[in-house]
Amino acid sequence: MSRRNRYRRPNDTNNQQKEPAAPAQVAHDQAERPSGTVVTLHLGGRNPFKHHNAYLIPGSRHVLVDPGPPGSAGELLEQLSRHRVSLGDIGLIVITHGHPDHFGSAAQFKEWTQALLAVHELDAEYVSFGTVPMIKPVSKLGTLFKSRIAVKPPAVEPDIMLHDGDRLGRYAGKGTVIQTPGHTAGSISILLPDGTCIIGDLLMRGVRSSTPSLPWFAENISEVRDSLQKVVSAGARMLLAAHGGPFHVEDLARRFAWLEVPEGRPRRDESADADSAVEPPQQDGPEPNGQKPASEGAEGAGSERPRRRRPRRRRPRGQQNGTSAGGQSSESQDR
Repeated sequence: MSRRNRYRRPNDTNNQQKEPAAPAQVAHDQAERPSGTVVTLHLGGRNPFKHHNAYLIPGSRHVLVDPGPPGSAGELLEQLSRHRVSLGDIGLIVITHGHPDHFGSAAQFKEWTQALLAVHELDAEYVSFGTVPMIKPVSKLGTLFKSRIAVKPPAVEPDIMLHDGDRLGRYAGKGTVIQTPGHTAGSISILLPDGTCIIGDLLMRGVRSSTPSLPWFAENISEVRDSLQKVVSAGARMLLAAHGGPFHVEDLARRFAWLEVPEGRPRRDESADADSAVEPPQQDGPEPNGQKPASEGAEGAGSERPRRRRPRRRRPRGQQNGTSAGGQSSESQDR
């Protein structure tokens, strides 16, 4: 066999044809099901106060949550393509509340995906008529950025009216709807089985993205606190907000003193204490304060001093001398 034909064996040719098929198959599998429980889709570029988080809940039919403000449909489409998600795989679009920065691109995506659109019944009128609800700032940041969200969005007709306790598995994806009023009357959160919860604007970022803060705008700030406690009590462990985050429940408990974490779920700093409380260490010597344990009686007190040895009795050599000898020995030792 010549040197030229040596590298043209049938087995080598077949292997060269099969190698490109493996990466294509992997890419096809990734396109069908994105990795992770929730996929975060970042919109708005690097500007911290224009940044918006949309979320995708993977499943046999994906759920798209809060597609973003008006004019961001192209950017969201680019984010979906990066995660290898096709528009035909989206079966449901969920709006957490009726502010334009959350449903401004819903009309465009409903047309592209032919998916059902779901919103709570108390905020459905804002989505169907393209109106802006009352925006009430409750912080300095809210007063500063009020004009940014007061933009008239395109109207779109909802297909599904959501209520507290509804399960999204009836339509697509997974998750349970929790009504969380306060920011708006029809605000909702989506709790997933692993403790991840998409909360919309129930919490927002502070000056830093990782710093949790109450929403900048709220119709009723006391209801916001009650809704946050409701989400935590329902089993949420990580909260995914539209602006900033993610926020862990343990960090929120340190940030908000009024927030109560359920007792059945230990915090981060309680794990070490729980291990040490199982079996207390045993002390062989006296206690640190110099006092002896109450369980030790006279035996414990006598064990600190050396014991006196009893005199050893010797056998008397004679019957007469033995008594005197034994008596002398005992007397001398007693002295």
